[in-house]
Amino acid sequence: MPAPLQLALLLAILLPATKLAASLCDRYKIPPIIGELLVGVIFGPGALNALGMFSSHSASSALLLLAQLGGYVLMFMAGLETDIERMREASGTAFFVALSGVIWPFFLGAGVARWFGLAWKPALFLGGALTATSVSISARTLMDAGQMASHEATVILGAAVIDDIMGMFVLALLAATVVNAKAASFGLAPWASAWLEHTFPLAGHFPLATQLLTISTGVGLFFLIAYGGAQRWLDALVLQLRKLSANEAIPSCVLALVLLYAISAEWLGSVAGITGAYLLGYVFAGSRYKADVERSFYALGHAFLIPLFFVAVGLSSDYRALSGHWWLTLSLLAVAVIGKLVGCGLAALASGMDWVRACRVGCGMISRGEVGLIVAAIGASTGIFTSSEVAVMVAVVLFTTLLTPFALRYAFQLRSPQDQQEALPAAALAGALPESELVLARDALSARGDR
Repeated sequence: MPAPLQLALLLAILLPATKLAASLCDRYKIPPIIGELLVGVIFGPGALNALGMFSSHSASSALLLLAQLGGYVLMFMAGLETDIERMREASGTAFFVALSGVIWPFFLGAGVARWFGLAWKPALFLGGALTATSVSISARTLMDAGQMASHEATVILGAAVIDDIMGMFVLALLAATVVNAKAASFGLAPWASAWLEHTFPLAGHFPLATQLLTISTGVGLFFLIAYGGAQRWLDALVLQLRKLSANEAIPSCVLALVLLYAISAEWLGSVAGITGAYLLGYVFAGSRYKADVERSFYALGHAFLIPLFFVAVGLSSDYRALSGHWWLTLSLLAVAVIGKLVGCGLAALASGMDWVRACRVGCGMISRGEVGLIVAAIGASTGIFTSSEVAVMVAVVLFTTLLTPFALRYAFQLRSPQDQQEALPAAALAGALPESELVLARDALSARGDR
């Protein structure tokens, strides 16, 4: 069968399967993305091995590329639904949550790996793989739960973007210890580092400091140019696109812009492409043309590309390679959960959130994703990781991805005193409560907080 027909058959099988699984999960009050992830696991190499049934490697590669595009579209839509004012208010909290959420998993993960007898280098790589949150998983869960406008959502998304950047710095530190890791790097920072080290003797004597300097410069330039340019030219660009007579010209050209932002995030900013897609969506959230874009992307994303993104996460799992390493897997999974839940939760608590909201933030930061898989790929290509250790890391990414929607949905079912306090003025404004009852309710909540 020709490769295009093989790809067509894969899509014809996987797309209906994801919708059926998501609908079944929704019926039983399970987050729908769990169904999409489990479809990937069932069709992955550990079970049916759907990709292995086809002779053409290009068909499976095309499927995974479409899945990556789904990640970009998902994060662009998450940016579209971000409350800009809340994000600005929560930026300080998001930074401390991200910092704590990087430190705890790194040291706990490296410590557990050493306790199981791994050498320092693979132990540090495993710790580094646990640092960055998969913001796409949390974003989809928040969308499904209708919580994208909540204060916790803005902290989670802001912190996940920040700790993605911090995770890339950790990755740079780890990659600097591997001679041939830099050859596989992509972007301006590795090229600039190599040029500086070759041209200036001082830079050659301090390669790690040089790499960190170039990465920092690239991150700063990307956010300055990408955010500033979008703020200034985005509305004018959409206005010109509206004058085109071609069908769906605006979503088509905006999708191209999303892809350009994803490329520039990795090439110039040395951060994940989904960060660039989210940044563009964040700027669009304040645009007067937001509605023109949102409707088209909702259909494109949820009908086609986004389900493939979650299926691809499941397709990467092969539990057979975990034989004899279950205790290491379970221990690293526990560390991955505790490191984010406690580290991020304590930072949120110290920033003024009550324990329920802090728990929601911690749950929203549990899932791992792109950075963890990148570290695993570097470890495998350089011989630092064996196939079993790569399988352990992929399993941790998958399990945390499966756990996060359950934990986050349960955390939002808990009653927060701060939720109630914020709801009282809104209820009074809507005429739902008389002023006398509002005062009594506020006094009762204050007394409960004092205790």
